[in-house]
Amino acid sequence: MKKVFIAGGGTGGHFYPALSISEALHKKGFSIFYIGTKNGIEGKKDFPYGEKILFDTKGVRGKSLKGKVISTAKLLNTTLKVKKILKKEKPDFAICFGGYASLPLGLAAFLERVPLYIHEQNSVPSYTNKVLSYLAKKIFITFEYSKKYFPQEKTFLTGFPIRNSLKKRLSISKEEARRLLGIPQEKDVVLIFGGSQGAKKLTEIGESLAEKEKGIFFIIITGKNSSLNKKLPNIKSFEYFEDMGLLYKASDIVISRSGAGTVSELILFGKPAVFIPYPYAASNHQYFNVKWLEEKGLAYIVEEKNLNEKVLKEKIKDFFSKDLSLLEDRIKSFAIKNAEEIILKEIGV
Repeated sequence: MKKVFIAGGGTGGHFYPALSISEALHKKGFSIFYIGTKNGIEGKKDFPYGEKILFDTKGVRGKSLKGKVISTAKLLNTTLKVKKILKKEKPDFAICFGGYASLPLGLAAFLERVPLYIHEQNSVPSYTNKVLSYLAKKIFITFEYSKKYFPQEKTFLTGFPIRNSLKKRLSISKEEARRLLGIPQEKDVVLIFGGSQGAKKLTEIGESLAEKEKGIFFIIITGKNSSLNKKLPNIKSFEYFEDMGLLYKASDIVISRSGAGTVSELILFGKPAVFIPYPYAASNHQYFNVKWLEEKGLAYIVEEKNLNEKVLKEKIKDFFSKDLSLLEDRIKSFAIKNAEEIILKEIGV
């Protein structure tokens, strides 16, 4: 049986594209082994396409000297364990999606001479992918901006693998999405979220805007660490919402962080957005994920230090003064809908 080892975790930005590729490979009859960390999102999420093997690894960056020594020792120990598994299973190839959870598989694959491929989600590569790029046969990227960081001859623009459960919502209408959510059809709708953990400041500004802008309906994902103080008729809030495709379809514009997955999904659904890059993202990669969209007049960037109610209100008003259907079509023209197929074709499976 054909076998593949896949790694990428710690956060959803690494885990979900790995999951999408796993689904595509599962359909092609591959036996899949997923390598991750007990400390990341993959420790909490199901992996329905094969065997999940988790290790007690942690990142090195941002730690004290003692912390770096301990984390490095764990990564090297995990690498030796993964190498042993690779030697036994003899996979056809390995593919890594970045994050510290990918490093043991990438190094072990090189040591065992297993063909290695990597995917970089963000505009500015992670430290892990910079290291593994020297060992990989091919490098797949989400954004054109990333190309300058890698060897040109083995770097390919493929886009971000988006899971099918989300893509399925592309086929429903805005009217149907609003009906399913219980949202008024005639309202302008703004979706606000700050990633899987929410963003307290975004929630507070969204609530304040809703109180003053009665003609706009707000969908707000608060996250676990935030909540709304008032019950307003033009707000529907969720602590967490699994079916993001439904929310994208129901909304006219979006206010969010600019992780690679979120940006790719919003482009796919053609949503005009006000992006607030996470200011502590490594190498400010969230800013560069969307800089090109702003340059094309298809998005706004508001840096966290400049974020306030007045600024967001101005951006929202400006979007609603434009032809949103035309804007949506222009945004959609940059979508890469079949990233999984492109990647697997480049691998040769």
